Amino acid sequence: MNRSEIIKELKEIIIKTMELNVEPEDIKGENLIEEIGFNSVDALEILVWVENTFDMRFPDEDLSSELLSSLDNLADYVIRRKGQE
Repeated sequence: MNRSEIIKELKEIIIKTMELNVEPEDIKGENLIEEIGFNSVDALEILVWVENTFDMRFPDEDLSSELLSSLDNLADYVIRRKGQE
């Protein structure tokens, strides 16, 4: 799976978990917290979906608001984690 496919899948996850009525291309992803307006419970739900979708786990020490601050940050993290497995 390449980077653009990962970002597309991340957008789909966000749309599903947040029950948004938007298309994936409508999500800019530069500042997810501000753009989507999710809270800590939403963030955990998104991360669980990401774990399940990409068959990976987030170690507790990696969980931060920075991780979900942008699609680029989250995609880069997924790529790094998948490369380590």
